Amino acid sequence: MVLVALVALTTSLLAHNLILAAAEPGVVAGDGANYGSEWTGLVTVAPPPAGATTTPGPNCRYGAVSWEAEDTAWLPELGVGWRLNFTADEYVTNPGDVEFVPVIRVKQDRDANGGYLPTYTTTPPLTESGLGNRLAGRPGALWIVGNEVDRVDVQDDTYADVYATAYHDVYTFIKERDPSAQVAISGLVQVTAGRLQYLEQMWAAYREQYHAPMPVDVWNMHVYILPEKRADGSGTGAHIALGTDPELAILESGGDPALCPLDNVYCYAEHDDLNLFAEHVVAMRTWMKEHGQQDKPLILSEFSILYVFIDYDNYLNPTTCYLQDEYGNCFTPPRVSDFMVGAFDYLEGAADPDLGFPRDDDRLVQQWMWFSTYVDVGVTGGASNLLTEDLTGLTQMGQTFRDEVVARPLTLNLTPDELAPSVAFTSTPGGTVDVSLEAAVRNNGNTEVTTPFQVSFYADPDLTQLIGTTTIGSVGGCARQPQEATVVWPGLTSGYHHFWVKVDSAAQVSESDEGDNVTSSFVLVNPYQSSLPLLQN
Repeated sequence: MVLVALVALTTSLLAHNLILAAAEPGVVAGDGANYGSEWTGLVTVAPPPAGATTTPGPNCRYGAVSWEAEDTAWLPELGVGWRLNFTADEYVTNPGDVEFVPVIRVKQDRDANGGYLPTYTTTPPLTESGLGNRLAGRPGALWIVGNEVDRVDVQDDTYADVYATAYHDVYTFIKERDPSAQVAISGLVQVTAGRLQYLEQMWAAYREQYHAPMPVDVWNMHVYILPEKRADGSGTGAHIALGTDPELAILESGGDPALCPLDNVYCYAEHDDLNLFAEHVVAMRTWMKEHGQQDKPLILSEFSILYVFIDYDNYLNPTTCYLQDEYGNCFTPPRVSDFMVGAFDYLEGAADPDLGFPRDDDRLVQQWMWFSTYVDVGVTGGASNLLTEDLTGLTQMGQTFRDEVVARPLTLNLTPDELAPSVAFTSTPGGTVDVSLEAAVRNNGNTEVTTPFQVSFYADPDLTQLIGTTTIGSVGGCARQPQEATVVWPGLTSGYHHFWVKVDSAAQVSESDEGDNVTSSFVLVNPYQSSLPLLQN
């Protein structure tokens, strides 16, 4: 492995390990009997024979964190459509059909005494030889700015106001060089009241500094059901969102199951609670809607079970459970697999016209990322490994992951975004003007459209009076990245001109829904000659 990638991996694991370090007072040793018939071992699936096809292709809904060449090579077998490694560099060859999403790390600077400074550092730096060089090699990519910036001392550890500055500078740097790129905010650890306060501070700081709403192309979140403060109310360390009110923090149980029903307590047993998982997703989408961001994609760039199942030094012949929940149960492979299935089922089906992304059939979440293909089994997240220690086979979780993805048919569905009206002016009264018409096209299926297709513009609702046609070569899935179609409507005179757009007008793509390919809008030429209604709130 390249040294930088190893450093990134080590940093990520150390950061996650602080979660367990804070949880140590509640750790209870098991006696081996807790495994019972649930313990099935880590190696459960052999690698596929050469040339075998066991997955239908890359599904953009599903992603997995991977670092090394050996585990990254398994991604097509798992059927995933996207990958990240918490850096802006792939480091290893990325399978061609799997999207790599780079993460630009952000860190608030400290003085010699550890005090926070009002400045920040990014990795890679905002220079032409740094981020600029990476942008040039990845046009149109999605870039995530920071990773868990709300974490104190570990991960990206940046106050909300400084992060707002860093985000502005990174966003501007990217868009000036690649307007087609998309930019996402950092995923916070989870979506609790304290984390939402951090988001609020970030949003307000950006508006105060730049007198405009924060320009986010893609919203991002993590979901881990984790306590933030000890049961006695103590603790203001790594678990409380940086710069937020400690009174908002979720308490841990201290091992007492009697505290588990309380709304302000997260037990170990609730780490895989699907109701709480759903609450976090809804809370994030609710915040987005309240801030005028419902019409944006939302990705879940990290989730799984973090609590360690077995002791790394004894994983081949486990006799003790490294961590039990308050009811004496371990985070065994079947338990982790059950959580995975439940989470996938929820994410696939969670839709709400009042909260979801309209361009994606009102889904709440567009894409999700499992942590991870492999980390050492005795460290945080090892219970969720998709691959065996030697990276030559799938664990029970990996088999479950693959089975879930394979069971979901690949779909394509092209649809136009809603079109805003446009205004044009003739150079002389009574003259004409040529107007450029634009339509954004998305694919809310779960895999990429790779067949070139036509987008046609018409001057009548029967779609018989052709204005013009253009061809789009491909569109990624999951409704995240639109492609633009443009034609020119020549010779328009003063007044109102209605037009219609049909995506895939020559029926070149087999879609899951052929009934959502048409939209319409209009052009006003010389509108000062028209009477327009006055709208007031």
